[in-house]
Amino acid sequence: MSDFVFLHPELLWVAPALIVLIVVSMRLVRGLSPWRRRTASLLQSLTVLLLVGVLAQPAFSMQRDDFSMVVLLDGSASVSVKSLQMEVAFAQGVLKDAGPNDRVQFVVAGQSAKQLTPEEVASGAWAAGTEENRATDLASGLRLAGSLLQNEGRRRVVVVSDGWETQGRAQDEAAGIQARGIDVQVVALEALGKPEIVVRSLDANAYARVGDLIQTELSVYSTGDTTATLKVSVDGAELVTQPVNLKAGENRIPLDQKAQAPGFHRIEASVTGGADTSSENNSASATLVVKEQPRVLVLEDRTGEADTLVAALQSSRMTVDRRAPFAIPARLAEMDPYDSVVLYNVAATSMTLDQQRTLQEYVRRNGKGLVVVGGQTSFAKGGYADSTLEEVLPVSSRPGPRPEKGETALILVFDRSSSMDEWMGLSSQDTKFSMAKEAARLAVDALRDGDIFGVVSFDTEFMWSIDPITIHPDTDKEALKNQISNIVLGGGTSIFPALNEATESILKIKAQSKHLVLLTDGRDFHEGDYPSLLAKMRAGNVTLSTIGVGSDADRDLLIDLAKKGQGRYYFTERIQNIPKIVFKELDLTLKEASIVGKVQPHVQDASPVLRGIAPQAIPQLGGYDITTAKPESVTALTADLGQPLLSHWNYGLGRVLAFTSDAGKEWGGDWLAWGDYERFWSEAVRWTMQTPLNRQLQPSITVKSDPATGGTVAHISIESLNSDLGFADLATISVGVRSPSGVITTTLPAQTAPGRYEADVPVGEQGAYEVRLSREGEGLEQSAEIAGFSVPVGAEWANAGANDRLLRRLNNGKSYLIQPAQALDAANLSGAIVEYEPLWFYLVPPALALLILSVAVRRVEFRRRRKRQA
Repeated sequence: MSDFVFLHPELLWVAPALIVLIVVSMRLVRGLSPWRRRTASLLQSLTVLLLVGVLAQPAFSMQRDDFSMVVLLDGSASVSVKSLQMEVAFAQGVLKDAGPNDRVQFVVAGQSAKQLTPEEVASGAWAAGTEENRATDLASGLRLAGSLLQNEGRRRVVVVSDGWETQGRAQDEAAGIQARGIDVQVVALEALGKPEIVVRSLDANAYARVGDLIQTELSVYSTGDTTATLKVSVDGAELVTQPVNLKAGENRIPLDQKAQAPGFHRIEASVTGGADTSSENNSASATLVVKEQPRVLVLEDRTGEADTLVAALQSSRMTVDRRAPFAIPARLAEMDPYDSVVLYNVAATSMTLDQQRTLQEYVRRNGKGLVVVGGQTSFAKGGYADSTLEEVLPVSSRPGPRPEKGETALILVFDRSSSMDEWMGLSSQDTKFSMAKEAARLAVDALRDGDIFGVVSFDTEFMWSIDPITIHPDTDKEALKNQISNIVLGGGTSIFPALNEATESILKIKAQSKHLVLLTDGRDFHEGDYPSLLAKMRAGNVTLSTIGVGSDADRDLLIDLAKKGQGRYYFTERIQNIPKIVFKELDLTLKEASIVGKVQPHVQDASPVLRGIAPQAIPQLGGYDITTAKPESVTALTADLGQPLLSHWNYGLGRVLAFTSDAGKEWGGDWLAWGDYERFWSEAVRWTMQTPLNRQLQPSITVKSDPATGGTVAHISIESLNSDLGFADLATISVGVRSPSGVITTTLPAQTAPGRYEADVPVGEQGAYEVRLSREGEGLEQSAEIAGFSVPVGAEWANAGANDRLLRRLNNGKSYLIQPAQALDAANLSGAIVEYEPLWFYLVPPALALLILSVAVRRVEFRRRRKRQA
């Protein structure tokens, strides 16, 4: 069917304006008769009309009904037998139903793409070798299909596939085709068939230590609900055989086990059942390198206090060293043998600033672990708030405000011997004795109504400078401070009698908190039964802190008293620090730093430490230190009031865990009988440890396809570092790869960047591979490491069903095609080709003739000569 059209109809609007111009101009011409003027105007107007018509290009339009289509067939091994039969039938149907004007071509894509002849499609011979195509490259098929279609006309690409591509990006190629105006449709197929069980992966830790809980997870896909048999073996020895119930879709099966023997291990898992089609995809493997059992350093202020925790760690196969906090080496390198450090109820005052910084760098720079366990001398009561530990911990240890109810009994026991008169470089008015009395006066100001306060001063004998008194609103604090000011110096030093008197007195007092503070600058040269005295204190819930002034103070005695008295100890040789130390000690004593009583832990945040532990089975605690969780921390357990009981975070390269209760009988009595006590503490300490990988030789292995050969290679990348973590260049690194069948391949990786060495090793077997690495080189430390990787089942057997996610993206969410006739239906396609037959040359001759005639009318004289009459 033809239609008359102007290709440039907008030019027709020029004609009226030109005609008006012609008429007006002809009226201005003189010397022409009216009839000649009118005739010339008419002829010129017709000429203009014809010439404008020529410029507007009149033509007959004719629409062609041509339709071009390429059918992309999936020729990979993943297509099930039933789906392959449907694919062949669909292609044959399209070939048969195509009209005479339909230009239909066929492409098959597997590892690569190629065009099919009509004979191959009609016979179905192309489908005979699909089982050999162990890859799916739909992108190359779409690229070839796009090149077979012209840039005009009604065009379509029909993708017949299960959508599981293994190489290339079909979505990008489809977007490029659609940008050219080509329609893309999809016929969805099923992969592998039904019923089908696919073991997709076995995920396990690459490295572990002896005793670690290996959190292994098996991923299994099933096309329907079924029962199958699970088998797990380690190094060929069967470990587990059990039935499993699989639901339709994804199934994740945990296979947790403990690492037992050091060395390289192959883990294999298989799931088999009667309801299955393919057997190639029923197993998966993983590798595990187990290092020697970890070494832990436990620091305790009081010998034997951490017995229960140490026993639990040793039972979970850890090597434990126990030391006092002052034994922390100042050099960071001496801490390298330890994977984690545990502070068990340790006060910050038990460590020097350098030792605290050593712990800080041990975690932050060396990537090691730190576990802090609470108690009467930890967190706020341990003076953490103003220490370097405050930066490291996932909780803030600053004590909260004092409770409205409850009173504190505080007795100061301080030295008034003659040696306290030393002024040590300050003015003669500022002596150790004057500073001690100033500290005592500050203590009076810090007391609150209901508190009980007393002062015992001693030299060779003791005296009550202030008898224990309960502070009331009308108590004259100034009078108490005057009594302190009136204390006079004495002679020698005898600590035990004064401390014993203060203990006997405070034991008779009824108070929620009872605390003694001993301040002295000397040594007790008189014998005293300190063990019995400290036993009385512990029985009466009395705590004791000590303050040593000057270099002559008996450090061993004061440290021992403070540790066994569950208090803190301080030493200073700057007497101006005495009031500050006493005020800090009073601040910790008088504020609410812990809660004692039955506490039920509540799970707040998900934590790997609590994996496998039922929340309702966690026993009650008898108390905890009050702290505040920092914003970046994970708070796994909280108390009833919301304060953290178990918090952890990453600090620098390492990890830190804080448990604000204790692990012994004082607050954790019910936990000692808990069946998961050992597991909890083992997981808590092990969580803080870094991966047991050689820091000087760190391999990373990726299994990928090789585009050049079509096979599979293991890309091995190695980071080579010195002991100071600098790049170790120009090294000779040897790599040996042992296949599952025992074949060994060796290679020498090439250096590709500072400290980086890379190599590709071809791998052809499915299963677990062992990798051994060694490094040598002039001026370099020799180093070795073991690694492993697994080559999974071919990607063509890794998925079942149709990949709806990709297929719907290819056709922009449209419904899938089913019948060949739907693919050939081009009625709704735009882009039909329109051809034009020009007519302008028919208007040129009359336009020229009219132009000549109009000139003749204006220029030629047509009047006849009249005869003269006589």
